[in-house]
Amino acid sequence: MNEVYSGAQERLVIPGDRIENKGGLSAGSGIIKINGGFVATQLGHLMENNGVIYLQASNSTYIPRSGDLVIGFVTSMRSNLWMFNIGGPFEALLPMSLSPWNTQFGDLEEHMVVGDYALLRVQEVDSQHGVVCTMKGIGLRKISTGVVEFIGSNSTKLFIGAEGSNLQKIKEKSGCRITVAENGRIWLEGSDEGISMIRRISSHFSNSNTPYPNPDSIKNFNNDMEDL
Repeated sequence: MNEVYSGAQERLVIPGDRIENKGGLSAGSGIIKINGGFVATQLGHLMENNGVIYLQASNSTYIPRSGDLVIGFVTSMRSNLWMFNIGGPFEALLPMSLSPWNTQFGDLEEHMVVGDYALLRVQEVDSQHGVVCTMKGIGLRKISTGVVEFIGSNSTKLFIGAEGSNLQKIKEKSGCRITVAENGRIWLEGSDEGISMIRRISSHFSNSNTPYPNPDSIKNFNNDMEDL
């Protein structure tokens, strides 16, 4: 077990790292207390705020929750449902009864095929982690225009910003329509120039060679936001 000392400086820790608490701090997200000391439970950057030491998780898998807006792509089909990759530990299914079309049994290929993207909402997650999605709802649809980019579910809050400030600024400067899904995928619609600008900004997360979000990617993203 590695020894990591707490303090103001952010640092990367791995599961099992011991974190010495010299300042009487409380344990927050990603940290548990064992035998009077703190131990990291996941990969992330050690952070400290208002007397609480916690982890900014890095590269963690998206865990679906009921009501989440997600972007997925079709991986396979059966006679009465589509299977989607939504970036979680298990594939999600979309029954034809929860699609926006009057689909007949066995005619799914008329509407979506393997590789097609769609904007969906998680309707149910059962006790065995089975995920059922729906496309019945305002704005839910097959994605047939624009592009889909990946920024990671850990980066969506930073990308959106406080009260949506970053997202609104990016929309205004790029002239693009942007849909941010909770599974870390974003749908971009607009001019080639606008989409290229957003790709450059989002690349701080999607093209990072180290776990993200990390201090460097956050700093570079914030610098780009100031320059817009």
